[in-house]
Amino acid sequence: MASTHTEQTAAPKEQKPKKRVRVNQNRIYRLIGEVDRPLLIVIIALVCIGSVMIFSASYAVAESRFGDSYYFARSQVGFAVVGILAMALVARILDYRVLKRFAYIFYVIALGLNFLVPFFGETINGATRWFVIFGLQFQPSELLKFALVLACATYISNHYSEMRTLKGSLPLVAFTGAAAAATLLQSHLSATIIICLLMVVMLWLSGLKGFYFGVVIGAVAVLAIFLLTFGRGIIEALVPQALTRLEVWEDPFSFMGGEGKGWQPAQSLYAISSGGFWGLGLGQSNQKHGYLPEPQNDYIFAILAEELGFFGVICVIVLFGVLAYRGFHVSRNAPNRFSSMLAMGITAQIVIQVMLNLAVVTNTLPSTGISLPFFSYGGTSLIILLAEMGIVLSISRYSFIEQG
Repeated sequence: MASTHTEQTAAPKEQKPKKRVRVNQNRIYRLIGEVDRPLLIVIIALVCIGSVMIFSASYAVAESRFGDSYYFARSQVGFAVVGILAMALVARILDYRVLKRFAYIFYVIALGLNFLVPFFGETINGATRWFVIFGLQFQPSELLKFALVLACATYISNHYSEMRTLKGSLPLVAFTGAAAAATLLQSHLSATIIICLLMVVMLWLSGLKGFYFGVVIGAVAVLAIFLLTFGRGIIEALVPQALTRLEVWEDPFSFMGGEGKGWQPAQSLYAISSGGFWGLGLGQSNQKHGYLPEPQNDYIFAILAEELGFFGVICVIVLFGVLAYRGFHVSRNAPNRFSSMLAMGITAQIVIQVMLNLAVVTNTLPSTGISLPFFSYGGTSLIILLAEMGIVLSISRYSFIEQG
């Protein structure tokens, strides 16, 4: 009986070590950190849909040019895999606080590379915006966008008490002015527009007084109106294609003949209008068969609208909306001001680019060569974009650690 009693009383004690192990596992899990899962899922979904659309939009032109219908798709999927691995490594290993130490150095390097592009860059389709390194095309302006956000986030976090004054905001304007000058020298109007809009976002987030914010925006607006009214020669010298694109934007169908400057926006509108509500079906686009030039690049959304229809367009826009919401959520719950500004700036960059691309594809804005994040063909830009999203996920991971 005694032995039986001993066995019965000893049994509950055996459960305690198991409970202790479970608690230790939870602590280790918290130490490793938990990224924002909805954001991660949306990113992967956008990359997958974008890769499918790259193949669907490009197989006809790839077959005609290279005799390989998988030419663009194979390359893009490879870069997507590398990009997702880079995102995972950044999210799990990188301490985002390290970025703050090297923010200004990184900005200077990115700025210098962009100033060197007009002299040592590769000219593709009449534009000199790339370096070719080991056979890979690399666009330094993609690095400059992130470097600008990083530099602005660092300055705001270090001088937040001064940011309510106009004097305190001048360094942000200086960062942006130098970056815009570097991209204008490349005749890269789309990058210049994105950089200027990023400055507006960062100024707004910095806590600058509404009056001073209005002064800065008003000054930029006055300068733009002056250039459009009296400075057409300056615009033609810096961005020679800008005035022509403004004329084409007003009525692209009247510019379809001759040099065909209105051909691409007109064919984009044809593709969108023929999609209807449900679309023609995946892979069934007509415009990609020699009508819409470079369908895998800036106008890939027009092919998506033609094949997946209004329903598919809404689904993709909702995904981008969720990405924006989760990015802003990470920013709002970030552990400090620097990480909050950085997450907000990266998210704002993607939102700006998506909105401008959709506006261009629908001819709401003149054509500016703005790519659609996660969709448009471009390996190095996709890797950089996914690495940036890794930084946002890293910030969310540290938020979980500190909250835990």
